[in-house]
Amino acid sequence: MDLGYLIAAIMPYVAVAFFVFGLGYKIIYWSKAPVNLHWELFPYPHTVSEQLKEMLTEVFTLRSLYLFNRKFWLPSLMMHYGIYLVVTWLVVLLLGFPFAPYLGMLGGVLALAGSFSLLLLRLFIDEVRKISVPVEYFNLIFIFLLALSSLFTGFLADFQVRFYLLSLFTLKPALSIVANYHVPLLLLELFLIYVPFTRMAHFAVKFFTYHKIKWGELH
Repeated sequence: MDLGYLIAAIMPYVAVAFFVFGLGYKIIYWSKAPVNLHWELFPYPHTVSEQLKEMLTEVFTLRSLYLFNRKFWLPSLMMHYGIYLVVTWLVVLLLGFPFAPYLGMLGGVLALAGSFSLLLLRLFIDEVRKISVPVEYFNLIFIFLLALSSLFTGFLADFQVRFYLLSLFTLKPALSIVANYHVPLLLLELFLIYVPFTRMAHFAVKFFTYHKIKWGELH
């Protein structure tokens, strides 16, 4: 077994398994966590539509960050939208839409610019640097390198990647298609393994963050 075979034929299944089961564990853990004492000290949305509106507004605009830490808002928004677009790229690529590479490239550029800007802010703004911990730098560098390698190698712009991804579902990986993309593919696999064990998994428990902590509704 050579390294290329390990990266392209074995690691994709390992990474997805870690990602799915790791996030599943987090979701179950949060669902069983004790509920905060429910004191309605300020108005909060009670209907499903109002709650969805508040949650989606936060997800797609990062409103809390804009209100309370505006220096980080724009680069954070860029990085998040970059990740959203890369996830969308994966879906539309699998569905066979020809515009998928454009979404992938745009997502990669936004993730690259956003993560780099956030890294600079943490490095050069004194009050932010004092409260930053090493893992926060590591996470940003990880995202930056993943975006950089994906853009530099053309991984996100290659429509042929679709056929490799589809071949994974048949358990017969088309190794030749990704022969030039081992670096971004390996970084992506390591990222999927890493995410469930970090604060970056917050997207999977956003429901509980609102309902159990912010609104205290789940009893």
